[in-house]
Amino acid sequence: MQVKSIQSFLKKNKNMSVRFFSIPELDQTGGVKTLYTSSCDIAWNFEDEKSRDNYLDLGRQLGIRPEDMVKSKQTHTDVVKIVTRENGGDGILRPLDESEPYDGLITNEKKLLLCTVEADCVPVYFYDPVKEVIAMVHSGWKGTVKKISEVTIQKMKSAFGCQSADMLVAIGPHICKDCYEVGEDLYEEFSKTFVPAEMEKIFIRKNQEKYLLNLEEAVRLTLLECGVAAENIFSAGVCTLHSQIEGYSFCSYRRTKSKTERMLTAIMMK
Repeated sequence: MQVKSIQSFLKKNKNMSVRFFSIPELDQTGGVKTLYTSSCDIAWNFEDEKSRDNYLDLGRQLGIRPEDMVKSKQTHTDVVKIVTRENGGDGILRPLDESEPYDGLITNEKKLLLCTVEADCVPVYFYDPVKEVIAMVHSGWKGTVKKISEVTIQKMKSAFGCQSADMLVAIGPHICKDCYEVGEDLYEEFSKTFVPAEMEKIFIRKNQEKYLLNLEEAVRLTLLECGVAAENIFSAGVCTLHSQIEGYSFCSYRRTKSKTERMLTAIMMK
């Protein structure tokens, strides 16, 4: 069945479940549940008319309520917020505070689903099985330049005593290095926080005016610098622009130019 026909089928069958995929390396630990959705379910912001139904449906599949979910307020910052059960429903059942932007969430609460949304940006999943702490981070190019993954790790350490060597980190679906064409302006921005040897791994010159940007490598280098073991860094290996899994595509702003269609990415401790 083609992607268009799948989408039409789901629209006609409201009882169909939200279709999501997981990060197997994290889920196989038995301590967490991870997910990322397909382009069949695109409404996840509070303002979206169908978002409440999507969260209710997802909750039924996971055995939790919307009150057990928290969504980040994303404005491409490097701000990461520690949340607790009291934050349950933020961005799901009620709008988020416009004066408090944050692009990452951290908790040590179990059965609390941390949610971010993306459409080409990089979702980063963190799990410390020793201290039992998780984080979910939205890392677009701005957040990657600001090294939001480093901010997350430092906050996990200071607030919960986590150690980098214990952390398992997964890089979720995002626009890949072969599809992400950028200009000289982004090259200059990255050169402010990444050294020349790293820049050679992050950027490939395409022509005199354009580069191909490897966001995954930039995030990976940041994680390694923070002491996360290379064997503990995993990748979904999915490009939001061109990949399909079982006939399902993923939300890509570069493909659709939609300002509302988003992929939900989330993690929860069991």
